[in-house]
Amino acid sequence: MNFRLILLLLTGSLTGQAQTQNPAMEGAVVEIRGYTLKPGTRDAFHRLVLEQSLPMLRRWNITVLGYGPSLQGDSSYYLIRAYPDLEARQKAEDAFYGSEEWRKGPREAIISKIVNFTTLILPVDSILQLAEKISTMTNITTHSADLAELSRLNKQFIENFIHQDTVRHNTIIHPDFVCIQGDGSIESREEYMKHWASGYSKSGYTSFSYTDELIRIFGNAALVRSKTVYTKMVDGKTIQGNSIYTDTYVKEGGVWKCVQAQITPVK
Repeated sequence: MNFRLILLLLTGSLTGQAQTQNPAMEGAVVEIRGYTLKPGTRDAFHRLVLEQSLPMLRRWNITVLGYGPSLQGDSSYYLIRAYPDLEARQKAEDAFYGSEEWRKGPREAIISKIVNFTTLILPVDSILQLAEKISTMTNITTHSADLAELSRLNKQFIENFIHQDTVRHNTIIHPDFVCIQGDGSIESREEYMKHWASGYSKSGYTSFSYTDELIRIFGNAALVRSKTVYTKMVDGKTIQGNSIYTDTYVKEGGVWKCVQAQITPVK
């Protein structure tokens, strides 16, 4: 397998798409070089990397995985390169840094801006393991954020009902929304929103809340289930009751919207 293609698989893993270790990658190494630059030179150093160093590295068939200003301070910079193995790294860098193109080219301008640098060389499999851990952390963070957002939407859903707020409710209801009522009838979005404008007051509710929230996420779909607790007046009598509702949400373009609601009365 071509080494550059293998490195594409590696860089894919760094974006949360970890790949199974390929035998052709055994022995491959990643070099991480960190530079401390002279104060005030980082912008000029970055331009030299973009305009001169990177094109040269490509011409010398050296694979660059990443580069740029580091986050700690304003004088740090990094360069990440990959090689088929340690021996190949040594040969490639000896040839590159010993070439006339480098020595008579950008060498002096680049070196003049460097105070010092450190080099780490890691086996590819350790990078893949790290990528998997980062991917897991990212998934956990995203899941937690989605849980919080869906809980907020569930709260807003009930508040919209109590205040009969069709404007706010319209923003969280998907264009293809349907509602399955407790009697089994199915309402379209248009019918549902018409009833929403006066549903709370016409039903005689004097109090309405929810409890037992349970949220389950399946990729870009989610089920939000809760139990309502209500009191209402019917024919002059006070009635207390409950229902279970399950709202189905879909995430499109990073935004969660309710695409279906189903209400089940508790007998």
